[in-house]
Amino acid sequence: MSHFAAEARRITDQAVGETSSREAWDAVRDQRLAELREMLGLGSHLSRTPLNPQVRGRIERAGYVVERIAFESLPKVYVTANLYLPIDGDGPVPTVIYVCGHAYSPHGAKTSYQRHGHTLAKHGYASLVIDPLQIAETAALHHGVYNQEMYEWYTRAYSPAGLEVWNVIRALDYLETRPEVDSERFAITGRSGGAAMSWFAAAVEPRIKAAIPIMGIATYAAAVANDTQRLHCDCMFPVNFRMQDLIHLGALISPRPLFTAHGRTDRLFPVEGYEEFSSAMGALYASQGTPDRFRNLEVDSGHEDSDLLRAEAVKWLDRWILRRDPREIDMAFDPIDPADLSVFGGSPPADARNHLAHEFFIPDPEPTRWKGPADWEARRAEVLTALRGQVFHTVPERIPAPETFAGALDPPQGFEPLAYRYPGDVPVEAVLRVPESPDGPALLHVAAPGEGPVAAAQLLRNIRRFGSNPVMIVFPPGTGLATWPKSAWKSLLRNAMHAGRTVDTVRIAAVLAAAQILRERAGDWPVTVSGIGPAAGWALYSAVLDSEISHAILVRAPDSHLDGPVVLGAMRHADLPGIAALLAPRRLTFYGRMPAAFEPTQDVYEGLGVGERLAVSMSIGAALNGRFGHGFSLGL
Repeated sequence: MSHFAAEARRITDQAVGETSSREAWDAVRDQRLAELREMLGLGSHLSRTPLNPQVRGRIERAGYVVERIAFESLPKVYVTANLYLPIDGDGPVPTVIYVCGHAYSPHGAKTSYQRHGHTLAKHGYASLVIDPLQIAETAALHHGVYNQEMYEWYTRAYSPAGLEVWNVIRALDYLETRPEVDSERFAITGRSGGAAMSWFAAAVEPRIKAAIPIMGIATYAAAVANDTQRLHCDCMFPVNFRMQDLIHLGALISPRPLFTAHGRTDRLFPVEGYEEFSSAMGALYASQGTPDRFRNLEVDSGHEDSDLLRAEAVKWLDRWILRRDPREIDMAFDPIDPADLSVFGGSPPADARNHLAHEFFIPDPEPTRWKGPADWEARRAEVLTALRGQVFHTVPERIPAPETFAGALDPPQGFEPLAYRYPGDVPVEAVLRVPESPDGPALLHVAAPGEGPVAAAQLLRNIRRFGSNPVMIVFPPGTGLATWPKSAWKSLLRNAMHAGRTVDTVRIAAVLAAAQILRERAGDWPVTVSGIGPAAGWALYSAVLDSEISHAILVRAPDSHLDGPVVLGAMRHADLPGIAALLAPRRLTFYGRMPAAFEPTQDVYEGLGVGERLAVSMSIGAALNGRFGHGFSLGL
């Protein structure tokens, strides 16, 4: 964890530097905005399809009405909301999007946050209170990685924050069609999860003129050091493959009015995190000549809503949206029965696709179509550039061989233990056997979780029947007999994401470093890499990233990123069969059987005229030494 905490600290420090002045921020602002949109999945594939709005009833109150609204942010993705409209104003009124946090109700979270709609409407603002995906009237998920075993969310670079922000964007599109609404005076607010959506939406949407996120910001340095991921669901963060800090969100909102509030005893957002954020924003707004447009209010509470915070939010809107003098804010309201605020009355549309959003919001890459080797090389170069620039940007293109020292493992007969540290201070164990007179390629075997030195050596024991090969078995972090419990692995995974990488990214980097050590110790022999199950995925990626690895041997390889490895954003470019195809024309061998999913990989090899270099073998030793087919005895 200390490795990820140090990397998160570097990300936060960079953000502080980039926002230290107007000039520094102006130099990177456009880039950071484009990156945030990319991380949220707000790409050109999204189109403003028909909203098909429905007003399914209204409730009259003194001075305002409440409408039950639904619209489709994407085809058959239904957004349910309540629109609070003043009826005593002159002309169109300013409008506040209220984005709800995680308060459960069978009628949508909007019913638990209705007091904000009432307060805003009583004071002259229209307010659209939107249900979040997880607690709406039709089901969708915020918790794919958190507790639903959907680790591919990271490999898709999917966060529900992306669709939540898209829902806000489409809500603004809808509000612009309403004659009661002044579309030049939009604002957004919310608490907790609603604060996160306020940050993201205001950062990417210039129509929002003021933002009031309540209890919803820190820095990644504070978040990782305090392990706050255990308290947050997946909607609270974009998948951070562009290595931004949450400080960038405030900077993207600047110089628009920004008011935020935090509780001193709020465990979700540590004091040091929001204090560093506030310091950075104070300096940036001052440099922009607008110091009065930023305010952070500390309150003596935990992660709680209050009349004070609600009143201060309205006062901020009065100052910057209505441009009026201060007034007393009336906090009293008569709540409406939650069932009466339900849009669909317990019978949402049967054709709703909300629950599948994580499968289609980030589209799968188009199948590779190519007419010849030149086309394929162009496609290969494109994917490799994306992998290096976005997925493995934390891994140097050329890793020098790290210094080794005595290892702690009890090695199998004929092997010596060694260890090294890569990346940074992460210890990695290995065992090595270099024959006195090697006569064939060196093998780097990547151990899987639970695969200790003895088990690995058993798998590789018949190598000596086919050659005298150098062999190194590497045990990336959390593998071998030092397997992490699931809780520890998941905690590391989620904290690593904040720092722009994953546990598997670190493991693959460790394998690449091991390949360099093996080259130093084994001489000029070419290196083959192998692995079982999840380690086959790490071996495959290592071979793709290291062009000097001549051959990959995969044992029970996963056939999709749905089963691993977990690397940020890879599925935006290719799934594992497409990744495997990048090895061509180098050798690729499947041990025992080739999964059917890799048939497109085989098509690439055959299309390049090297079909014989993709093979199935019943012996790692035979394949390592260039013997394929089955015309020989394997021995015992």
